[in-house]
Amino acid sequence: MRQRQLLPLALLFLWIGPVPAAENAVVFEANCAACHGADGSANTPQGRKVKARDLRASTLTDAEIERQIRDGSKSKSGSAVMPAFGRDLTDAQIQEAIRTVKSFRPPAAK
Repeated sequence: MRQRQLLPLALLFLWIGPVPAAENAVVFEANCAACHGADGSANTPQGRKVKARDLRASTLTDAEIERQIRDGSKSKSGSAVMPAFGRDLTDAQIQEAIRTVKSFRPPAAK
């Protein structure tokens, strides 16, 4: 009897679990994928045009990624390369984007 009571609760936790991962994809797809590509490779027409970075090779810290998302980045000549998303995204969405950016990195060697 107790198992029957726990099953709906377990299913609820399994259902809730994937939601953040799905949100990662939504935030990244809507704001980043045009330049960085769905796989983070930056192998897109727009990514090649603006020389977007391959996120799979990123070694930036969370704070550095957050700064770039919030403030954007500029070329050496001062023109905007990556737009600032600080006014468009919530803090939670920015954290989701950071996790997505880091998810493209290869697993750390042990």
